[in-house]
Amino acid sequence: MDICRKLYDSAKVDTIILLLPSNTLYLSGYSSTNCQIVIKKDKSYFLTDMRYFFEAKQKLGDKFEVICGSLKENVDIIEGNVIGFEENITYSEYKNLQNLCLGKNLVDITNEINLLRDIKFDYEIDNILKAQSVTELAFEKALEFIKEDITEYELAGYIEYQMLKNGCGIAFDSIVAFGEHTSSPHAHRSDKKLKKGDFITMDIGAKYNGYCSDMTRTICFGNPSSEQKDLYDIVLGAQLYALDNLKAGMTGKDGDKLARDYFKKYSMDKYFTHSLGHGVGIDIHEGTGLTPKEENILRHNMIVTVEPGLYIDGKFGVRIEDMALIKENSVKSLTNANKQLIIL
Repeated sequence: MDICRKLYDSAKVDTIILLLPSNTLYLSGYSSTNCQIVIKKDKSYFLTDMRYFFEAKQKLGDKFEVICGSLKENVDIIEGNVIGFEENITYSEYKNLQNLCLGKNLVDITNEINLLRDIKFDYEIDNILKAQSVTELAFEKALEFIKEDITEYELAGYIEYQMLKNGCGIAFDSIVAFGEHTSSPHAHRSDKKLKKGDFITMDIGAKYNGYCSDMTRTICFGNPSSEQKDLYDIVLGAQLYALDNLKAGMTGKDGDKLARDYFKKYSMDKYFTHSLGHGVGIDIHEGTGLTPKEENILRHNMIVTVEPGLYIDGKFGVRIEDMALIKENSVKSLTNANKQLIIL
């Protein structure tokens, strides 16, 4: 079934208006900085400006009626009294929708969109795998580049250069942290210099054809202390345990609990300060996640991250992250990079 028709049937509205770039890319397969998609019972429209019109018409003409102009200029295509929209649009976009839909009922259909986007098509999985292969290549190159006294900025820049050099964009600003900075899960990179004995955390991801990858590895520059080794082993154990026990049919919060319960055995759960994972696709964080409050069910062909971490304030932290493809009776890791403790 055409994905626009599937969304329309599930939303149970008269007309759908979509503005968010990630949703318009998902439904059309075409990326544009200026477009709106309108879906009605028997027709779908792609509205854009002259910069994209001819290319969009060539690529989308058999799936959408492509219109050169704004929704305001084509308000007559909005039909019915119940209009579906997304919750994450800007306030000004919402006010514009209200003005265009005076007298009509605006209904949030974000959940219906997210449930569709949760389940990945084969071509989406292929794009994510390509992005991940480049992410792993950048990681391998980074291992060769790392040396004493480089800064977090330098290493992050080198990793992102490798992604661009190999045909990908950057899914998010790379998190690169040295030493005590690794005790902050989302440390901001800085001019901090690398020294012997430092843990290095690299949370990195490439983007290919609009689809993201996400991977974290923690390595050690020089010989680690016994405390560092012990912390690493516990995190790795939690990650392997979660990957072995995740399955379709459990809730996201049950998935999160796998790692949380593993850490409790070592009385380390208080140092696990974030959720186990999140959905990945066009957006780096999307759809159903592995969080303590996630009630949605894990389903076949969802992709989630599995990224347990422990963080000892002011000392160091460890995070290990893979992407996992949920299958009916198993979980397949999409990440091949070595996750035994690498010592440089």
